[in-house]
Amino acid sequence: MDLDTLTKTVHSASRKKFFRQKPMFTPYRATSLDELEAVERKIGVAMPGDLRRWILALGYGDIDEDLSFREEWFVAIESGELKGGALFAQDTLGNFYGFDICGCIYFFSRSAPVFSKLSESFSEFIEELVRRDYRILDWVDALATQRYEW
Repeated sequence: MDLDTLTKTVHSASRKKFFRQKPMFTPYRATSLDELEAVERKIGVAMPGDLRRWILALGYGDIDEDLSFREEWFVAIESGELKGGALFAQDTLGNFYGFDICGCIYFFSRSAPVFSKLSESFSEFIEELVRRDYRILDWVDALATQRYEW
């Protein structure tokens, strides 16, 4: 699925909650190209193009109240195997999600110094999240992880 289709899919999706439907994506704040370029300068690395297009299209926000995209989650990875990449999202358990210099997407556990590769690209990450019914916590609970040397 291409990124435009994924963006529309996530934006239009909803989940039944008690007595009503709740949107799958809850917007927090719109952003601009200038603001994203400022974030890239702050973290010292360019975002993967598909992540940048995603945030420009939907803005910052939450997927299924479990995965949060905020400007403040963008932090440079300054040590370890993925040095030169950056963190970009956080889930409700405090786990982080990041990208490396090639644009691959990774999970970083909050409770242990471990990580796991989730996908080859941000688009692939979102496509798999949609396939898994947006259940990010179930996905990362099932991951085989390896030690990360911070």
